[in-house]
Amino acid sequence: MASNATNIKLKIKEMLDALVTAGTLKCAIIDDLRRSAALERDIPKFPAAILIAPSTDSGYSTNRENMRIYTFVITVVQKSENLQSAEDIEELSETILDAFDNNPTLSGLADGGVEPSSSSPELMVTQDKSYIVFAVNLKVHASKLLNF
Repeated sequence: MASNATNIKLKIKEMLDALVTAGTLKCAIIDDLRRSAALERDIPKFPAAILIAPSTDSGYSTNRENMRIYTFVITVVQKSENLQSAEDIEELSETILDAFDNNPTLSGLADGGVEPSSSSPELMVTQDKSYIVFAVNLKVHASKLLNF
């Protein structure tokens, strides 16, 4: 049986795949932690979303359950040359955030809700390539039944 973190990660990937189908993103990748840094890999299409494993925090909820907070970071990478204006990145960020705002429980996996946010975009230069990169952060709140 898959863990809560794995099930949530797969749901997030499914939502990113829907953004690929809609044309917002060109590819969505689950990061393989054994591979190189995000910008050092061969990204097939842009804009790309790279989902990494979450950090996890836990807080008391009741005497029978805790509230787990899984923080997922989705690194969004766009080639600078693909942008017409700064608004292109703002619209990309908003569209991704809207997808998670409009599914606030990740189809029931996040019974405590999802808090999406994004970082400021930054210019990153590696070798001869220039990218605009920002992070979409998802704080996913899910109940965890206690076994004692």
